This record gives sequence, C-alpha cells and structure tokens, in this order.
Amino acid sequence: FLTAEDACGGTMRGSSGIISSPNFPNEYHNNADCTWTVVAEPGDTISLIFTDFQMEEKYDYLEVEGSEPPTIWLSGMNIPPPVISNKNWLRLHFVTDSNHRYRGFSAHYQG
Repeated sequence: FLTAEDACGGTMRGSSGIISSPNFPNEYHNNADCTWTVVAEPGDTISLIFTDFQMEEKYDYLEVEGSEPPTIWLSGMNIPPPVISNKNWLRLHFVTDSNHRYRGFSAHYQG
C-alpha cells in the first residue's frame, strides 16, 4: 500500500494505493506539474476511484491517459466517475496555474 502525497509524481506499483495532489487535503501549490504512472501486473487493468476532487475549472486540471477515451481531462468541483485503464498502466498528469488554489484531488487505485 503506497502513498504519494509528499512526492510530486512518480511511479506507483502494487495492487492498490492512493494518489493525491501535493499538500492534500490542504491546498495544492501554484504552477504544479506532477506526473504519476500507475503500473499493474501484465494483463491486469487498473481502476481509479476518486474520493475527493476540487480544482479551479479550466485552469487547473488532471489529465488521465491509458483509458478509453485515450486522454481524459478532468477539472472543476465535481468528483469524476471511476476511470478504468485498458492496459496495465495509467498515467496521471496534474497541472496548476499561477493563481487560485483548491484542495485538489485524492484517488484510490486498484489493480
């Protein structure tokens, strides 16, 4: 079971874990640029379930690659539906601009 709160990005292995934005549940930083790659066993898929989601609409966003559609772009104040990978990896790219800060996101992944 892994936690990637302090690190801004990195590779997450293992069958389950939590990924959250830097500083969560406090406000994330301005000008953040974090990439996490979740890698499961070959042949497995990964489900990503959001438990918290709060970011500045349009300007701060989380981009998820490796699912269907190939790139999912998430922003705003609503908790997104679960994301299921179509291979054994998912990539999360979190980007924020230079003003307004919110709580960010927290998600639980499972291989």
